Amino acid sequence: MPQAAKNVLLIVFDYMGYGDIEPFGDGAIRTPNIKRLAEQGRRYTDFYGAAPICGPSRAAMLTGRYPRHLGIERNVEPGEPGLLVHETSLSRYFRDAGFRTALYGKWHLGHGEDDSPMAHGFEEFLGFDYWNIDYYSHRTREGDPALYEGSEIVERPGYTTDLFTDGALDFVGRCGEAGKPFFLYLAYNAMLPPYAPPGREADFADRWVNGTRADYVAAVEYLDQSVGRVLKALDSLGIAEETAVLLTYDHGGGELATKGGFFHGFGTLWEGGIRVPMVLRWPDGVEAGSVSAAPAIIMDVTPTLLATAGLTADRALDGRNLLGDSQDGDRTLHWRIDLPGEGEDWLPRRQRALRRGPWKYLWDGTFDFLFDLSADPGERNDLGYRHPELIEELRGLAKGDW
Repeated sequence: MPQAAKNVLLIVFDYMGYGDIEPFGDGAIRTPNIKRLAEQGRRYTDFYGAAPICGPSRAAMLTGRYPRHLGIERNVEPGEPGLLVHETSLSRYFRDAGFRTALYGKWHLGHGEDDSPMAHGFEEFLGFDYWNIDYYSHRTREGDPALYEGSEIVERPGYTTDLFTDGALDFVGRCGEAGKPFFLYLAYNAMLPPYAPPGREADFADRWVNGTRADYVAAVEYLDQSVGRVLKALDSLGIAEETAVLLTYDHGGGELATKGGFFHGFGTLWEGGIRVPMVLRWPDGVEAGSVSAAPAIIMDVTPTLLATAGLTADRALDGRNLLGDSQDGDRTLHWRIDLPGEGEDWLPRRQRALRRGPWKYLWDGTFDFLFDLSADPGERNDLGYRHPELIEELRGLAKGDW
């Protein structure tokens, strides 16, 4: 049995494409630090967000439960209830086990005191609770200040990737020097619009004008350098070997993202909207350079990270421990968008999807599709007409109570 991890680091990127990082792409964007992380750990090639948008997928990631079971199937707006405190989150599990806990970056699971990061077990928080803030002014698109430290709005100069990385480094340094176990959730706002790169404050501050593909590439490569700074700190403190590191996205990317051969993107249940990279490095429990192609989903983050630290959930979860539970091909993964007359107006009104083994069933509002993802990951060859009994079975599962 491997030794339990003394520290856990969860890194999440936003609005990026599957192929935007080297371990999963063609190297058009250079991410050597993330590449090295994957070489030292395990790549999960068939990993999914729980939803094609931020809030529901992040809620699922932190609780191990499907968005529909949490009552969070669209992004939480101000004045609406967020992630309820009776839903035990990763941060509370770790805090209750004696870990120091911190969130640097995006929350987006509530705007009030009773559904804030602090209400969910985070002892430290520097970040924001909206879908995004300006990379330089730290204001919302409407111009309101939105950077919080704890429960207070604060003014801090600097580029958000630097602010969150510097905060994470300070937290890791304090915990490492004191010999305190920690759970750190580092949730960057990169690469959300306006795709602002570093060193361009004059062009982007207080202006929500989207940058170019070149700006996007520069910001992603800087994001990789920032991850490298955190990983280097673990090495310098001598705690890398006892730290589990998981890196993923919450959902797929949009206009400027590299989709990695997948169709469509953000806001849809096609593969480009929900298939995301995942890397897990845990030197004592994961074989370096290994690859898993078993379908997995972001709810698995909760039981898997708890397992690295020798902890277990206090309730039944929808997610699985990827290091211990059976990873057989019969597992069925579900998604739905079900917003009749409400929700984000840019989302499709209704979509449902299901994956079991290599098969992907998709109902896109009007039409049924069936894809064999092992042969057709780009979802270009609908096989429903060849397998009428299978599509009927999967349609029933997608509409059922899951």
